[in-house]
Amino acid sequence: MFALRSLIYTLVCTFTFISLAASAEPVAWDGPGAKGWLTMRSTHFEVHYPASDPTYHELAERSLAIAENVHQELVPFFATMPDRRTQLVLSDDQDTANGWATFFPFAQIRLYLTPPHSLSGLENYGDWLSLLIRHEYVHILQMEMGRGAVKSGRSLFGRFPYLFPHTFVTPMLIEGLAVYHETDYSAGTGRLASSWYEMQMRAEVQSGEFASLGEAVISSRDWPYGQYYLYGAFFVEYLIETHGEEALKQWLHAVSGELIPYISLKSLTRQVYGASFDELWSDFRVSMFERFSGDQHHVAEAPYTSPLRQQISGSDGQALYYVHRDDENRPILQRCTGLSIPCEHLADGDDITSIDVSDAGEVVAVKGRVYPSGRYTRDLWQLRAGKWIPLTTNARVAHARWLPDGSGFLYTRFSAGHSELILLSLDGEESLLWRGGYGQYIGEFDIDAAGSRIVATYKRPGYSWELAEMKLYQAEWHVLTNSSATEGAPRFTGDNRLLFVADYQGQFELFEWKDGALPLAVENDRGEGDARTVNGSGLFDPWITGDLLWVQQYTAQGFVQVHMEVPLARGQVSQSPDHQNNSDIDDIVLSKPEAYQPWSTLRPHYWFPIVYGDQDSTHVGLVTSGSDALGRHNYQLQFAYGSEQRAVDLNLSYQFERWLLAYSNEYELLDINPTVDGFSVIQDQQWLLARNWLAEAMRGRLGLHSGVVSQRRSLERVEPAVIVNGPRSIEQHSLGLAMTFNDQHALLHSPGGYGPAGYVVVEDFSILNDEWSGLHSQLSLSWMGDLPGRQTLMVSFDFGVASEEAPGFTLGGLPPREDNALFGREQLSLRGYDAGNQFGRYFDRERVTWATQLASINDNWGIWPFGADDLEMRLFAERGRAWSDATDGDNEAMLGLGGEFRLNSIVGYRVQVPVVIGIAHGLRGAGAETQGYFGVQATF
Repeated sequence: MFALRSLIYTLVCTFTFISLAASAEPVAWDGPGAKGWLTMRSTHFEVHYPASDPTYHELAERSLAIAENVHQELVPFFATMPDRRTQLVLSDDQDTANGWATFFPFAQIRLYLTPPHSLSGLENYGDWLSLLIRHEYVHILQMEMGRGAVKSGRSLFGRFPYLFPHTFVTPMLIEGLAVYHETDYSAGTGRLASSWYEMQMRAEVQSGEFASLGEAVISSRDWPYGQYYLYGAFFVEYLIETHGEEALKQWLHAVSGELIPYISLKSLTRQVYGASFDELWSDFRVSMFERFSGDQHHVAEAPYTSPLRQQISGSDGQALYYVHRDDENRPILQRCTGLSIPCEHLADGDDITSIDVSDAGEVVAVKGRVYPSGRYTRDLWQLRAGKWIPLTTNARVAHARWLPDGSGFLYTRFSAGHSELILLSLDGEESLLWRGGYGQYIGEFDIDAAGSRIVATYKRPGYSWELAEMKLYQAEWHVLTNSSATEGAPRFTGDNRLLFVADYQGQFELFEWKDGALPLAVENDRGEGDARTVNGSGLFDPWITGDLLWVQQYTAQGFVQVHMEVPLARGQVSQSPDHQNNSDIDDIVLSKPEAYQPWSTLRPHYWFPIVYGDQDSTHVGLVTSGSDALGRHNYQLQFAYGSEQRAVDLNLSYQFERWLLAYSNEYELLDINPTVDGFSVIQDQQWLLARNWLAEAMRGRLGLHSGVVSQRRSLERVEPAVIVNGPRSIEQHSLGLAMTFNDQHALLHSPGGYGPAGYVVVEDFSILNDEWSGLHSQLSLSWMGDLPGRQTLMVSFDFGVASEEAPGFTLGGLPPREDNALFGREQLSLRGYDAGNQFGRYFDRERVTWATQLASINDNWGIWPFGADDLEMRLFAERGRAWSDATDGDNEAMLGLGGEFRLNSIVGYRVQVPVVIGIAHGLRGAGAETQGYFGVQATF
């Protein structure tokens, strides 16, 4: 009967607060750490790593040594350090190259062990762990900066997020500073020393779409993705080159003393640099145009495709296969056989990261998926009769190729940070052909027509990516190119020529390898200059089909497929020999490994007073929260004393992996008799115990969950002249099981996505109940359909039935009510009618919503912390009815129509806050009304 409104509201508010301060994620419960974790310490760091493989111990030792060296190098720049050891976690749960750092609730860094292994912008490194730790530790040291009132506040309140002023600086400057410090210009490593970043900035300048200050300071969905990294890196580099490193240090020091840095950023910048942010940005823009506007390269006049968001293509020698993904329509795998013939749609392109096509036209794809535990892994799938069939499970596939005779596959994977080459037969039998040592990786590869020779991009410790070959089954790589450039995408042609991509001349172009000779630049056969003649900003993924050469060309809008005729002319190019960049690591003193204990990091690291109230009562209390280094334990605590209630409101939640325990105890004032002073007080106690993912199937799309909900509402104090008849309290307890299915996919540039979802929930009220017994059963089905352009159609159907002894359902009112709850869901919304307008033991509700994006804004109000992402419009129709038996004619079906505008605003440069204004009109029946609503809306 009673909703979990207070409890859910408190949990949502606390979760929102925590999510603004940190991006922490728990380690996967089914990952390599499932068998336990170990911990080692050095002077300034602790590292936690899985106990399942001795390789992790070696990586942990190396990580500590690298971190201590990085600490010694960076601390002089920032003149600060964490007051306790920074927590490092070696994560092997993610088959992607990344990492993150946060200061909250303690200094911590998550290191993904899978290194970059293809051309994507991160390939320019000598040692992956060294670059990653350096980048993330820059974030830690910048966030730790604090002086004056900020430092005094930390000594009193601990690590309260608002006492870390640099966390409120635009991510453009935060990430730009980290990219600047990760870059070693002399060694040629890091993104600012990469041809990829030069290519991207050149495209921004030459396209005439150079970002404004407002566009660059926010975490935008515009292309290029992560543009605040790109612009931030070049902007920080510009500031240091023109004003010196000391000026940047002064600026960082000045910001570290501001309690509300949003207000003072402009004045501090002018004090340090003698110019406003707008003026600095204008000068920076001029500098970029001077640097990149020369040596113009044209984009193909008639590209074969509209701009794509990924480089995913393949060929059987007769046709080009590629995934058309523009992030506003569902990805589609297409087969193209000629310039004048429309491409054939073969299958959906969901989750595909790479493909390969046999000579017989059989397609395999590497597809990645996030599992319920948070683990992201990739597997091999084969296309059969238009359907994708999985060939592996949890194989962690990086790249894959058909064997030329069609008898199986070769694929690469990364395990415990080490590269492996696997032979997979058609019947599923696997054989390990090669495993690299530390820092020895293979990336993209291809197999010659005879099936005896593999050529791959090959990474040696301290060297750039080179081409290397290996005879099948010999497990020994021989370097071919031995150049200081970055080489990638090797492709054997039908006549066994070897094409590849490299940046010998400072940008990615197409080359052919001839054994024992220098690489040959590939150009068109009309003698129109060198390879750059056909290059806009970079060429990738070469394939030959018949008399056409296909490549993907980078532009400021994305990648486009372009083509040129063969035969192709070739000309020699010069290259610099490769040399090893030694990253000497000093010996350090390490503790012995011991079993991981969460308690040292789990304790509260901050507290903060809270005061709120209204004309009747004032509440005074405090809030705190915490988690452990692995993110497996999380808790939030808030309590406040009410002056009129003369009692303490308490909200507590604790989560451990798949378990959630939440408790809420609140006291509400009720003025029953307005003619006398004082209030009655109602106590509302609510418990929730949930165990998610009791079982899962269909690669995490289908799950079984359980939950216990207990609620007690009692009249604790009665105001004068009020007489109470009957019981002073009522209780309700239920035990539920839920089966969920979710195969919905979001689209980055569409107000929805595509795919089905649904759930079935059954709750038993017979447990410890005096007032209630019986069962609740609910069914929910939903579907999203991607329409052409940035449009989505959403349809849902909900049905519920309660036995005579169980509490019923109420229907009516504005969302969200309990629409997003799984257990304890008894009050459901239907717009255009009063809240709880109908009541019964049965209900059904149907919704149809059409949503479209009216404008893509992606801009900020200069350096102020307010901006806008996009503007959406939604039109909806809702029908529903609640009733108690088949002859109940009192509750006529309700029908509501309406629409709303949704401005997805951006607050603090990075947090999207939907601001919604809408109207709903009930067409018939009791309680029908016209409702206008306005507010901030979010779904949790």
